[in-house]
Amino acid sequence: MAQSTVSGTITDADNGDPLIGASILVTGTSTGTVTDFDGKYTVNVPANAESLTISYTGYATQTIALTGQSTLDIQLASGELLDEVVVVGYGTVTQKEVTSAVTTVEAKDFNVGDINDPTQLIQGKVAGLSISKAGGDVNGGTDIRLRGLSSFGGNTQPLIIIDGVTGADLRTVDPSDIESINVLKDGSAAAIYGIQASAGVIIVTTKRGTEGGGQVDYRGYVSAQSIAAQPELAGRDEYLRIIGAAADLNRTLRPDIADLPTGAEVQAANDYGGETDWVDEVTRTGISHVHNLSYSGGANGTTYRASVNYRDIKGIGYRSDGFQQLNGRLSVTQKAVNDRLELSLDVTATDRTAEFFNGNIYKFATTYNPTAPVFANDAGFSVPQEIADKSNAVYGGYFQVDNFDYVNPVSIGDQFTNTQQRADFLYSARAAFDVTDDFTIQASYSRTRENTTGGTYASRTELSAGGANGNPAFAGSGNRFANDNRNELFEVTGTYNLDLGGNDLQLLAGYSWQEYNFQSFGAGGRGTPTDAFGFNNLSAFQNSTEAPLGINSSQFANRIIGFFGRARLSIGSAYNITASIRRDGTSQNGPENRWDIFPALSASADLVDALDLAGPDQLKFRIGYGITGSLPPGSYDYLATFAPAPGLFFPFGESYVATIGPTSNPNPNLRFEKKGEFNTGIDFAFMDYKLTGTLDFYIRNTGDLLFNAEVPTPPFLFRNVQANLNNVDLINTGVELSLGYNVEGSNFTWNPNLVFSTYNTRLEQTDEVADFNFGDGGSVDLTSTVPGAPGQNGFPVTTIAIGEEFGGLYTLITDDEATDASGEYVFLDAEGNAIEGRDPNNADRVLVGNGLPDFSIGFANSFTFGDSWDFSFFLRGDFGHDLVNMPQNFYGQFGNAVARPIDNIITTNLNENIISAPILNSNFVEDASFLALDNANLGYTFDLGGNSGFRNLRLYVAGQNLFYITGYSGVDPNVRYTDGGNALAPGIDRRTTFFRTRTVTFGASVGF
Repeated sequence: MAQSTVSGTITDADNGDPLIGASILVTGTSTGTVTDFDGKYTVNVPANAESLTISYTGYATQTIALTGQSTLDIQLASGELLDEVVVVGYGTVTQKEVTSAVTTVEAKDFNVGDINDPTQLIQGKVAGLSISKAGGDVNGGTDIRLRGLSSFGGNTQPLIIIDGVTGADLRTVDPSDIESINVLKDGSAAAIYGIQASAGVIIVTTKRGTEGGGQVDYRGYVSAQSIAAQPELAGRDEYLRIIGAAADLNRTLRPDIADLPTGAEVQAANDYGGETDWVDEVTRTGISHVHNLSYSGGANGTTYRASVNYRDIKGIGYRSDGFQQLNGRLSVTQKAVNDRLELSLDVTATDRTAEFFNGNIYKFATTYNPTAPVFANDAGFSVPQEIADKSNAVYGGYFQVDNFDYVNPVSIGDQFTNTQQRADFLYSARAAFDVTDDFTIQASYSRTRENTTGGTYASRTELSAGGANGNPAFAGSGNRFANDNRNELFEVTGTYNLDLGGNDLQLLAGYSWQEYNFQSFGAGGRGTPTDAFGFNNLSAFQNSTEAPLGINSSQFANRIIGFFGRARLSIGSAYNITASIRRDGTSQNGPENRWDIFPALSASADLVDALDLAGPDQLKFRIGYGITGSLPPGSYDYLATFAPAPGLFFPFGESYVATIGPTSNPNPNLRFEKKGEFNTGIDFAFMDYKLTGTLDFYIRNTGDLLFNAEVPTPPFLFRNVQANLNNVDLINTGVELSLGYNVEGSNFTWNPNLVFSTYNTRLEQTDEVADFNFGDGGSVDLTSTVPGAPGQNGFPVTTIAIGEEFGGLYTLITDDEATDASGEYVFLDAEGNAIEGRDPNNADRVLVGNGLPDFSIGFANSFTFGDSWDFSFFLRGDFGHDLVNMPQNFYGQFGNAVARPIDNIITTNLNENIISAPILNSNFVEDASFLALDNANLGYTFDLGGNSGFRNLRLYVAGQNLFYITGYSGVDPNVRYTDGGNALAPGIDRRTTFFRTRTVTFGASVGF
């Protein structure tokens, strides 16, 4: 018999409304289609087809036997969620079979607007998953935390898996090509991935083609990004008033110091006659445009989807701020041997050219004198001849006053470039064969390659990096680099399904081989005769003992091999049990610790089925425990390493040769961090599935913490060693709640969804005798967290203390009443007593805040009005975290107007009674809790009729970061999970943070 055609309409069984986008598949094949805007469908049915499977999110899946019908109208009952497919490690299950904490976010629930990073799609959508990006840097990445900090020295961001490729880079997939994102939150779900899964697992599934006629889809938008928040700075008149008042108060309070300048003298010395809005000079409205074009379809066992994505993104920096990206993706699936063999090929290529805006430009735009001009010869200013002459002769005409940490911000933007070209290539091939109806074997191979080249150049007349004020022979600096990173993965799995009557058993066994290779090369120098070459002719730079041309290169690799298995037992319709085990080995550990075992066990019981409960539609109790691991940060941390010692030479014959010195100590006992996690939860549904939700509680215990411990020299050759801390554990606890509700009217729907998460992280002492000391007296001061120059290099902000909540912020505290009365800081010690001589030391710092939130919320709301209008908005908030406001600490202290009257002043909360030189204290640690309108979207879908040639047409306008409600006086209250990449130092808002931005987007989606 030849193939036939079946047509019909899919509607809601309760109200008769058409279901748009319902899936119709020929059972057991990938042949199928989806319904149009009227709920209509047409599907080509092979001669041997026995049934159709119809599914739609939130409705019960139906399988309809084929008995020769040509028309088949189907009504789906709303509310049934248990048949939804959930992607887990190395397979899928139905929602009813899930025994662990797993969250799925589908494309229809993604955040919308100017989305350039896939993580933005689910920001705030998953309980326990925190995604934070401070400031409006379009080239900046995001910090991702799943259930808090999971590792001391290993990877702190979740493992990324894209279409089965473990360790893939999210930059290889365009957000427009993503179908769903699944988050494996607890240890029992993630343990199947072993030593790479301690921070959780994010599984990305991309869009694929289905059998049927070819379909063309276009999605595009134009967006405008502008400043939403910036420091409150003094204008010309206010600046002059403040520095004058500060000088006069300084003279009043310090009468014993002779020759202090008067206010009028300070004003005269720093008034250049005009007014410049430096923030306005270095910013713009960034206009971006994005386009996605895809073609998909299939026939005769072949399905395909090809897409091309182009992004031209402009940031708020006035020049050299943004990127252009071209991404192409091809997915092909072929079935053969009576549909028993399935072959799949995925190929992705991304080419990206980025220009990085220098964050110091924003710092100096905040602090530069508002009376000064951009160029020394600008009309309307009174620039002393000496300054004008040097500005023209040395600094390329840019106005410049010689002082420490003081650079004309426009001169940096015009004369400093930082560009990067990146090419990503990922291909993966899979073959699956059904040996029997119950036994399937699958093999897959993938390779990812990231090739990056770039460089920086500072012109001969640029001060900050170009060295314009030094020896003219060494003016100008340039650097070039090239990186080549590869990830190769081969996996084989076998799956056996056994029908035990009313019970089902699924067995999985697998082998995984993965190798990462990294290599890099770089060179740089200073002293070029001309700016014409930029960084493209390094041979033109000086190469002398005074200014040597630096060259570096590296190559390292590591390998991971795993054997894993899983058994999943379903007992009737009420009970499910899942057990897994993985044995992983790595080349990164010491020789005696390269292998370990990572087991997991979880179970669920649907009490509605088990106890035949009336009332709830679902009440599923889950419980699980799993162990995962985290790798050492380097490939060779267990070995002693050596490198040339800079500036040290040894006499040999009649010349000197470079010396070699140690850069790390060996540690043959280096091993994995191991995290054990207990999770218990309830999935529930009431009111015919109108109200749904999950509630989870977890406790994590991470031991053998990886830490770069200090050791004595001698006997060690180097002052640090990568070690496992056996005497302390990292403890995380939290509660997660997700709630959803479905409101339906005759011409209206509303779907509110709430996620709520709490966090607590502590460092606790164990009973073990320490192999390596954790700091002095059970605490470690992170010296990298000092505020910095000028004048504040003394006291670190972060101390990690055993027995304390992680994320603590430590500063000096002041007696505010005594300080205001005296006009100078009066500090208190840890006992609250005034410090004599007003000369505090490091031991006088006290715990004044915490950089991590106590809880987070996300509140999504989506509405439809009739058949055409839709509206959604999303509120997101973090609460209980503090931020050290470094800009305010440096530039918002009245004493800085005394010490450095050249600096402009942040006027927010300015205390004009204190003339002490700026020093960080508790007044500059602020509660940064916030609630933000993160996203809002209004769309209209046109009814084009059946003969228009269009499948769909939707226009929309969207906004992002529309407003923040917060008491934080800085520009961005978002959580800082790292400081300079250090995950152990949260809560510091540095001076180079980009200003917070707001984005408005206009877009269209068209289907042909």
